[in-house]
Amino acid sequence: MKHCLYLSLLLLAFLSCGEDESKNQSPISEVTYRQISYTVETAIDLNNDGVASTDLLEENEQVLNPQEITFKANNTIIPPYQITTCVAQNGDELMEFVCLTVENYLQPPSYTINGNTVVIDTGLVGELSQDLDTLRFQEFLQRDHLNNYPHGDFNNLAAVSTYVRE
Repeated sequence: MKHCLYLSLLLLAFLSCGEDESKNQSPISEVTYRQISYTVETAIDLNNDGVASTDLLEENEQVLNPQEITFKANNTIIPPYQITTCVAQNGDELMEFVCLTVENYLQPPSYTINGNTVVIDTGLVGELSQDLDTLRFQEFLQRDHLNNYPHGDFNNLAAVSTYVRE
C-alpha cells in the first residue's frame, strides 16, 4: 500500500513539474485576420477620378486588396505590407497613386502580446478586441515625392487599419 502511495505522489510530482504549454501559447496562434477597412484622416484621390475619399480600400480597390495577417504558433507572423503613395507632377496636374513596397523576409517578424496590445517587430502596434475577433492598427500612410514633386501639403497621413478574424 505504501508503494502505491509513493508511486502516486511521484507521478503527481512529475506531472506538476512539466511546463504548461497552453500558458505559453499566444491566444491568437494560428489565426488569420482579414482587413475590412483602411481609413486616413484626410481624404485623398488615389485613383485620380477627381473624388477624394478617406476610405482607401474603396478609393483604390484595384491595387489595395484587403490584406491578411497570419499569426503563427512560433510567435512569428506574416505581416501586412507597408502601403506607400507616390506624389508626382504630370504637366500642371498633381497625381497621387499607390506604389507598394513588398518585403521579402528572410525570417518572418515576430510578435508579442501584452494584454490586448499586439506588437509586431516591424513597428506596428495594434489593439485586439476583448473577444479577440477584431484587430485595429493606428499607423501612418507613407507619401513619397517623385521626380520634381511640388512643394506642398503632402505629409504622411495618420491611418487606421481594421482586421477581423477569419
